[in-house]
Amino acid sequence: MKVSRNERGQSILLFAILMPIMSLFLLGILDYMVTNARVMETVAAADLAAHAGAQEITVLPDGTITATTAGNGIAATYFNSQRPSSAQLVSVSCGRHQGRPACFVTARTHSAGYLLPARWVTVRAIGYLAHGVTRGDQ
Repeated sequence: MKVSRNERGQSILLFAILMPIMSLFLLGILDYMVTNARVMETVAAADLAAHAGAQEITVLPDGTITATTAGNGIAATYFNSQRPSSAQLVSVSCGRHQGRPACFVTARTHSAGYLLPARWVTVRAIGYLAHGVTRGDQ
């Protein structure tokens, strides 16, 4: 196969153009994957902490919901004991949410920051109290 004189550097030029584009594409995928993993770990910790805090809520036979600060403390302790290193607890609120006994946990985590600038990603989790899962019922 003969290569003509005007096609000699075509493959090198194509490689020089496509290599930075492919590198940016792969870096973007890596950034997304690491950020997604961090967010999923934070969601799992916040969700379990919200359910742990909701177990401290008491519902009286007349339907009155009584929540103490113990639920907030337990949810915060539970989150901080299992959180990933990039996550941070923002707030915990146990009591009545949307008319039901629940614990609401807000946390945030850093994005990877490989391609795009690092930023905080906010995660919110709510754990509702189900019948038979309070500390007294177990």
